[in-house]
Amino acid sequence: MPVMDADQRRKLEDQLLRKAEEAARILRREAETGDPAHVNSLAEALAGLLKTREFPSLRAAEFRELSRIYQRGAYQRSVDSLLVQAERCGHRGDEKGRNALLTQAKDHFAKALRLGADDEFRHGVERRVQATLMTSKDGVDDRTKQAAKRRLDQHDVGAKPPNGIERRRAIRYADPVLTVEAEGRRCTTINWSTRGLLVDLPPEEFAHAVGGKLRLDLHCPDIPEAAGPETSRPDKAGHRVGGRQIAHVVRLDPDRHAVALSFPDISTVMLDLMHAMKEAGIKPEPER
Repeated sequence: MPVMDADQRRKLEDQLLRKAEEAARILRREAETGDPAHVNSLAEALAGLLKTREFPSLRAAEFRELSRIYQRGAYQRSVDSLLVQAERCGHRGDEKGRNALLTQAKDHFAKALRLGADDEFRHGVERRVQATLMTSKDGVDDRTKQAAKRRLDQHDVGAKPPNGIERRRAIRYADPVLTVEAEGRRCTTINWSTRGLLVDLPPEEFAHAVGGKLRLDLHCPDIPEAAGPETSRPDKAGHRVGGRQIAHVVRLDPDRHAVALSFPDISTVMLDLMHAMKEAGIKPEPER
């Protein structure tokens, strides 16, 4: 095989990097909406490209970490979707359907943990599985509820709401404050979760009604910029952790001068932000 000179090698590396960046973009898009098995196939194809001898080793490590984050997000999203379906089966009295969905959710849950899902995700899933197992067409008796609560209290050391009672599907955090760009308008969060946001934006200045759909750009100013293949500011050496997220308007709150936004599913962008916070030593503070 002929030996490449420096210019030829540089051109080959640039070509490989462009292919990897495109593969990473596709992988991220599919991870937000696609089947985890398909996401895995895309991740394996990217991994094969990264093994190319001429691929820059430092950049390969960055792409591998991105791939891992996207795969983890896909499995976390799938677990959430399967648990929602299992809860519905429980309400219909379809125990067979519920158990089949819980089995599938358990498999995807284990894969998400292997890919680095944190304790908050693990404990949240455990709580929801317990609730789903107690759900039936006839409801749940108080003694069963109390027994399940005692089991959870013995083992659950994850994040909890300040008053100890969590009625929402995801704990809401007030700090750190996130920056939100909503169709050209910049604002900040009053609280946030993996399911949605309450943003500091007067309803009278907001162009959307309840039910409206919009695209957000989410970032956390407290997270240091990191080098990587995808960047929202190409003129800089690093990029802000975060990204785009679809949301729907669920409430206009003139008393708090705020707008409540909900995500269609658990947001992989928010999961990425929470992972980056953990890496940066930032501990989110629950809303009080």
